[in-house]
Amino acid sequence: MPNQAYFPASEADRVVWLTHFRAKLPLHGPTLGITAEEITTILADIDFYTWILHTWNPSMQQTALEATAYKGIIATGTGADLLPVPTQAQFDQPPAVRPPGVLTRLFNFVQRIKIGAGYDLAIGQDLGIIGSQNTTLHLIPEFTASIERGMAIERVKIVFTKYSHDGVFIECRRNNGAWEFLAIVTGKPWFDERPLLDPNVPEIREYRLRWWDKGEAHGEFSPVQRVIVGP
Repeated sequence: MPNQAYFPASEADRVVWLTHFRAKLPLHGPTLGITAEEITTILADIDFYTWILHTWNPSMQQTALEATAYKGIIATGTGADLLPVPTQAQFDQPPAVRPPGVLTRLFNFVQRIKIGAGYDLAIGQDLGIIGSQNTTLHLIPEFTASIERGMAIERVKIVFTKYSHDGVFIECRRNNGAWEFLAIVTGKPWFDERPLLDPNVPEIREYRLRWWDKGEAHGEFSPVQRVIVGP
């Protein structure tokens, strides 16, 4: 998927951007020559993808975490109390399912807006499609955190771009605990290969980065990237 300067890197910020764009698009549609049917289609895409990011995916991750923990307790736990089996989350009135390619359609739609006769800078700024991130100065690190199989358990792969900086200062927290310093990294990719807190139970790991130059960390932290690491 092509990088779009106006589209945030973190999923939490994407939800904010999509919510804003959804609210503003119907207001500017007539000026931009966009039909009511086209707006309805794009809003349906946004509603479904926002729901996936904000509601469905976190719930499924939490359900998987609880299921794995329950499996471990039943296998090797102690005590005589009967523990109820975790149940899958139920969703009230989820939005209509949309075909694959929501972001591809959205980015093509934005490009069409920008070349339209009714488009101007004020509309672009109000829609949030100009790009509020400073992609020249790179004030915060941009990175991805992904899971891959290590020698014994899963490990987290961190990939970032240094631009003109010496490296990055990485902090991490596990299972919603306190943020802790993890590493100073000057080359990519970098791998978090720490063992799990409980060897039989998956854990949530969240990462945030700052720039590292001339022996010290500086600047704002990046948006948080969140993964679940399993045995």
